[in-house]
Amino acid sequence: MRVQRAILTRVTCTATLVVVGLAGGVTTQDSNGIEDLPANEIMEKAADATKSADSLRLKGTTTSGPDEVLVDLALNEDGDCKGTIGPRENVTAEIIKVGDAAYLKGDETFWKEMESGSDEVDLLADQWLKVSAQSEGFEDLAELCDADRLLQDIPDHPDPGLTKGKIHDVNDQPAIPVVRKDDGVTSTVDVATEGEPYILRLSRTGGDEPADLVMSDYNKPVNAEAPPAEDVLDIEDLQ
Repeated sequence: MRVQRAILTRVTCTATLVVVGLAGGVTTQDSNGIEDLPANEIMEKAADATKSADSLRLKGTTTSGPDEVLVDLALNEDGDCKGTIGPRENVTAEIIKVGDAAYLKGDETFWKEMESGSDEVDLLADQWLKVSAQSEGFEDLAELCDADRLLQDIPDHPDPGLTKGKIHDVNDQPAIPVVRKDDGVTSTVDVATEGEPYILRLSRTGGDEPADLVMSDYNKPVNAEAPPAEDVLDIEDLQ
């Protein structure tokens, strides 16, 4: 069937729009003093701390052209993840990745949003779809759940265009913003000023790909388990 390639193309295109972002959560930790450093040093320490985390939760929205992408994923350094991804609010699919296999389950509305044909919708709605490492397009889905891959684009080198702002709250947690403006695009990285200097939020305004992403639940276990075999449809069987 042509289903295999069509499904992976639609899903992985959505997946690869994800950009790393930031988080929140109420804390009562001591000040880490990072707000006293120059903007470049703040960004360097934030990148190091965030990239060294064992796991995190990524939640928010990003866009590519006219399309908005919503994600809510818990992911770890081993490449396991669990959460949801979708084109808009209330139209999301569950995703689980364990080892070399990813599992996706969307309802009828989700698959229609992915522009699946009627036969595909009937087959896939509310069914776990397994995508193995041997499946074409698997790499993009795997990268979606790879914390190291998602975090590699966080800047950790000197940038003369970086400036810092005033401490403000991000989800009830104090943070110092590091801002870069370039060609009409403003990118803001909010860094925790208490406890570890984790990145709490990434926002991007202007340009073609605005984003607003938060990360939380640093170092919390990701309870990703494969669905029961009897509830799974292997994409390899749809050829």
